[in-house]
Amino acid sequence: MAQRRFASLDELITIARHESASQMDYYIGVEHLLLALMRVEGGVAAHIFARQDASSSYVQFITQTQTSGSPDTAGYLGIPTPRAAKVIARAQSHIAKGMQPDERALLYAIVQERHSLVVKRVVENLGISSEQLLADIRGWDAEGAADFNLPPPEVFNNDPRYELLPDDLVIIEQIFRTCTRVVIERVLSSEGNSYSGARVLLVRAYEAGGREQAPSVVKLHDRRNVLWEKMRYNDYVRDKLPANTSHIMVDVLPENSLIGGLKYSFVQGSLDAQSTSLKDFALSQPPHVVARLLREKLYDAFKHTWWEQRTPYAFTAWQEYELLLPPALELEAALDETSRSGARKITPLSETLREEGALRYGELVVLTNFTVLKAKPERGNTVQFVAGGNAEAMNLASRVDVKNFDLAAHPTLHRGIMLERVLGNVTRTRDDILQEQVLALAPDFDFTRDPLPRHNALPERLPNPLRNYRWLLEQRLSGSFCSMHGDLHVGNVLVGRNGEAWLIDFEWTRDGHTLFDWVTLEMSLLLELVVPELPNSWEAAWAVIAVLDQLNRACYTEPHVASAALINPDLPFAKALIPIAEVRRIASGLLQRGNWAEYFTPLALMALRTLGWKERPLMARRLAYLVAALAIESSRAAQTVYLQSPASEGDRTDTH
Repeated sequence: MAQRRFASLDELITIARHESASQMDYYIGVEHLLLALMRVEGGVAAHIFARQDASSSYVQFITQTQTSGSPDTAGYLGIPTPRAAKVIARAQSHIAKGMQPDERALLYAIVQERHSLVVKRVVENLGISSEQLLADIRGWDAEGAADFNLPPPEVFNNDPRYELLPDDLVIIEQIFRTCTRVVIERVLSSEGNSYSGARVLLVRAYEAGGREQAPSVVKLHDRRNVLWEKMRYNDYVRDKLPANTSHIMVDVLPENSLIGGLKYSFVQGSLDAQSTSLKDFALSQPPHVVARLLREKLYDAFKHTWWEQRTPYAFTAWQEYELLLPPALELEAALDETSRSGARKITPLSETLREEGALRYGELVVLTNFTVLKAKPERGNTVQFVAGGNAEAMNLASRVDVKNFDLAAHPTLHRGIMLERVLGNVTRTRDDILQEQVLALAPDFDFTRDPLPRHNALPERLPNPLRNYRWLLEQRLSGSFCSMHGDLHVGNVLVGRNGEAWLIDFEWTRDGHTLFDWVTLEMSLLLELVVPELPNSWEAAWAVIAVLDQLNRACYTEPHVASAALINPDLPFAKALIPIAEVRRIASGLLQRGNWAEYFTPLALMALRTLGWKERPLMARRLAYLVAALAIESSRAAQTVYLQSPASEGDRTDTH
């Protein structure tokens, strides 16, 4: 390492110029200089940031999110901004005074520029001070870089359900690079349990001499998701939640790999080989024990900094929940730019995307100023576009999927980048997608009718979700706003020693509607605990709906009644509903005005999301469809009851 050739300052400026051009920026900024340093494989910057347990890819990701290039930027100049010129001059001064190599001098000069937004963002996300980072750069030496070339640890897999893939092995070796032996005790994300496709592993690691480290959890996922989760964790979790939140200690993103890894650590080593997911815990414990854990170990442990740290929030349902539905449109990318003049212009958050029949098959449209969410080369070069790049739910609305997108023409395409123009022909609307999803359920009734055909399990007919989801999206809700997990399903809650609950997976953590987490958890409990108890038939699904109807009515008509007492213990799935009754009890304390429409409206939309999960059993999707229908009816009934109550005085002129 001591004899390796480092990049010169002139070479780094040249790389920065290339970075600027590829981002379609007309200038060289501080962010481009930092990106240039990160592009040097095994360079000074890579080693410095590795000491902070941050991968080069992660720092690049933070840096790239500060750029705002446009493919239509004209007149590329490639000259440094005044701030970048100041950094370059400072680096030249450091070099003249003997600081070597040039990479080190430039990095030192960049970090000294504390008022640079990109420097603030990088330092903030690393969780250190500028002074500490400067001290690390001053103390760097080329010999120290050799410390990173340690022999890989031996890795053993004790879970026969899990196949250790070559890319998985590389990531695990890098995460535990200072250890001599690593044991994968068990897989915590059972089949179909991790909605995002991530793999979650409980791992024990041993240092030289056999000394055991505290147990940890490793998450393996798409590299972009890993980058995004680390950033969300730093923004919403690291300094805000109690000790029984898992902490992301290391991120690893190997070059030329489609996946990356995160290491979650837990204080006091509270996890052991018997630790499990909430799903497996619930399947092995009495339902009252599960209900008590939800209340005492999950809600009570996190409420003070999350769900009870809330403010009033009036919103339209689509602003928080449209992200749960299929894309508003699917387009086939159009390559003929000459036909653009006849295309209909669509902007983010446009009402056109929610209007019935507003767009037709084959129509040419141009998306204007949409933001990239994901690029999926493995799915026909599909790119998912949304309203914006920030964490708030509204930024994930207006989703449009564009197939056969020319990825080669956009080599720097990444999450958060905005494109001024995307041309395509309509192939499917949201109505088309939802209808196909319901057809796949093989309904034994006419699913085109509204309301649905009467069933003897219920006293009245239910509304058809396909004909009423727009009504849901347009509901005005008076709720509250807080920091939340954003994906609170049974695979993201771990149960460790002494029944303590731990949270992992912060990819969707954000500020938003307080009840979002609880409708998410209710649907997860239904799918994981109730569905396995049911035969695969529509009649079985209706039987569950009949009991849920009683629970729903008790919520808004007789809230003082213990809802769990309404469940007939003779039903085969009765015990599985008791934890759901506890979720309702928790939610009752979070309603802003005691109006259960605030809960049932998002529950219906959360249930509709499940229709698109093809990996889920048919029975799970059938039940979710009927849950959506019942929740729509319950939302309307709850609103009526609320408007007739003294608590609604002043709200009775509102339309719901």
